[in-house]
This record gives sequence, structure tokens and C-alpha cells, in this order.
Amino acid sequence: MLEHTPDWIRRKYEQAQKEKWEESRSRITEGVSSLMLLVDGLFNKGKGSEEILPSSYEKAMETQQKQIIQKEENFVKGSWWKKSG
Repeated sequence: MLEHTPDWIRRKYEQAQKEKWEESRSRITEGVSSLMLLVDGLFNKGKGSEEILPSSYEKAMETQQKQIIQKEENFVKGSWWKKSG
């Protein structure tokens, strides 16, 4: 008797492939950021480093909350799908 179905195995394989791809992309992004910091340090004396480096966790969460609030403000409230009259 199989412990896992073929669909489960396929989903696990696809998940592993996605994680591997995201890890590779993350390493590439870190390498490019490091190179950009080096060039900024050499030619711009590090003035643009704040824009190159990722923001702090707190700042990222704050930005995400602002985006959620903005999306909620754009949400149409009420019974717009009902015909009036």
C-alpha cells in the first residue's frame, strides 16, 4: 500500500522545484545588490546605499499595512449589484 498518492508526490516535487528556484533567485539578487553597493561605494561614496539595501522588517510590514489599507479604501461598499427602483 502506498503511503502517498501520486498527486501528493507530484505536488511535493513541484514545491521543491519552486523552493529551489526561489533560493537561486535570492542568491542572484543578493549578489547583484552586493555589486551595486560596491559600485555605489566607489563612485557615489555610499550615498545611495539606503536605496539599494532592503528595508528593515518593521518598515516592510508598515508598507504592507499601508497597501492593504489603500486596497480596502478602493473597495466599493454597499449593494452595488442590486438594481435600484
